[in-house]
Amino acid sequence: MMNSSLPEKEKLLSMLTEIHDQLEELEIVLEASFSDLRIQMNNEELNKLSAPVQRLSKLEEEIDKINSTTNETNAEQNNSVTKALKLEMGFWLPIEYE
Repeated sequence: MMNSSLPEKEKLLSMLTEIHDQLEELEIVLEASFSDLRIQMNNEELNKLSAPVQRLSKLEEEIDKINSTTNETNAEQNNSVTKALKLEMGFWLPIEYE
């Protein structure tokens, strides 16, 4: 009876060894597949993030242009107001009453 169980144990051990080898191969394939998937997902996320960053940069540039134009206009207005004040003050003469 012992002799008949020994070949069955060897057969079972052989089957388990084969399953183990197949699982190791599957692990390698899955690891490579998940690695590729992880890289692909990272690239997709980077693309999703870079588009808004580019839009924000363009908006910031437009705002800077608007601000610089506004600042130039304000500087010109301030300059003309200052000139007008200087002219008015230049003609301001204190009148002395006796």
